[in-house]
Amino acid sequence: MSNVIPVVDVFAGCGGLGEGFNALQYCGEFPFDVRLHIEKAATPLKTLELRSFYHQFRVGRVPDSYYEYVSGEIDRNELFRRHRPESDEARHRCLPFEFGNPEANAECLDYSIRRATGGVRDWVLIGGPPCQAYSTIGRARNQAVEGYNPDDDLRFELYRDYLKIIADHLPAVFVMENVRGLLSASRRNKPIFREMLNQLCEPGGASGHHYQLYPLTSGKQYLGDWGRPSDLVDFVVKTESYGIPQSRHRVIILGVRADISAKPDPLLPESGSVNAKSVLAGLPRVRSGLSRQDSPDGWLAAVREILYQPWWGEIQPAVQHRISDALENLNLPAAGRGRLHFLSSPSHCGYRPDWFEDARLPGMLNHEARSHRKDDLWRYLYAACFVEESKRPFSIGDFPEGLRPKHRSVERALSNGNFADRFSVLPKDSPSKTVVNHIRKDGHYYIHYDPTQCRSLTVREAARLQTFPDNYFFEGSRTDQYGQVGNAVPPLLSYQIAERIAKLLKRSPNG
Repeated sequence: MSNVIPVVDVFAGCGGLGEGFNALQYCGEFPFDVRLHIEKAATPLKTLELRSFYHQFRVGRVPDSYYEYVSGEIDRNELFRRHRPESDEARHRCLPFEFGNPEANAECLDYSIRRATGGVRDWVLIGGPPCQAYSTIGRARNQAVEGYNPDDDLRFELYRDYLKIIADHLPAVFVMENVRGLLSASRRNKPIFREMLNQLCEPGGASGHHYQLYPLTSGKQYLGDWGRPSDLVDFVVKTESYGIPQSRHRVIILGVRADISAKPDPLLPESGSVNAKSVLAGLPRVRSGLSRQDSPDGWLAAVREILYQPWWGEIQPAVQHRISDALENLNLPAAGRGRLHFLSSPSHCGYRPDWFEDARLPGMLNHEARSHRKDDLWRYLYAACFVEESKRPFSIGDFPEGLRPKHRSVERALSNGNFADRFSVLPKDSPSKTVVNHIRKDGHYYIHYDPTQCRSLTVREAARLQTFPDNYFFEGSRTDQYGQVGNAVPPLLSYQIAERIAKLLKRSPNG
């Protein structure tokens, strides 16, 4: 294995998959260097560019200027002006490119990949085509759109761009990630996943190079059409089994070029799962905002108004008692609502502080609470207290009738059970539910378990559930930040994948 293995990251998002490869230390060195991130959206590209800048400096050598920028003391232009060579390199490593767009410059893409790999034969391709068209929720929503025809949905074709990169540039290894719904998706009455696997085995056709495909959970080679259908489930990685504080189930395919004789080791399950509280409890306590006219005293008064609502008497006495106790302990956090750039409050992480914490970062980034309507504050307070008392997940039917949102979707949820978890409290003692892109729209699915905070998760809390290090700064509006986090691959899972690939290439006679 050469000293540094180039990595190309396509459909990169904000860089969760690439972060694990950049962060890996193996046998006393950093074996991987993500030299190209390819992403179409401008805001994630800004996040990628900043993180690529960060990785130009190895551990312990990141300049003070970086921390001045993320704390809001200097702007981005000043940061990059002070470190021109590293910032120029970071810009070169982030390519705006839209796959599936016939007007996109394919020659520029090919040139950028060749430049990034530098003629090295053994390099790694990582990434996953956008998943909305494959996910079960996405398919359900698409079917509700009048005139929608999955056979005409071009998003189903984006993986072919990934396939073409493999066929044209022949990486030693590729990692392809997507949603679990891919296993049951079909198009033109044909299952998509098995067809996709067979094409990935022979990306250039029967006369081209061949790849051996492996699930990360078992290490068994995929045997094409001769394999059992049950083998396809092996490609599903349940992240809570591998030290991720989140029940995120994703299809991950590991492809190894056929001339590489070594086989990858499977991921090793942890002995127990990591609960959400272990990564969130050490963060500074912050309060939610109050929509329209927010003020600290106004927020306190608004939350306490729950006691005087006409439906208060409909609440179970035990839950009433929990709410009353929470209100007695209700106070204004010293950190207020938090801040985007910097929060000078001590914080720690009860799980893997070596991964999450940065001693040079004396506060938190992207830890700013949303504003909520007054009635949603009551719903969050009620739901958190209900879960504390009942010790079970919350369902929308658990609201007293007067507290239920006045939406037709609520009526449907009560009648048929669809999206009955629209209001969900984060569990303290088990992994979180999947953090998804929807978190950018509202926080109802992600209510903080502490009833005295009356809020949904902050971006930083969602990022911790996704295992982003605390010094990872997300650019853009808060809505953009939530979307970036929700779309990402957990970096700590990526780190484990990168470790297996480094070991595989070191064992290979070609390495």
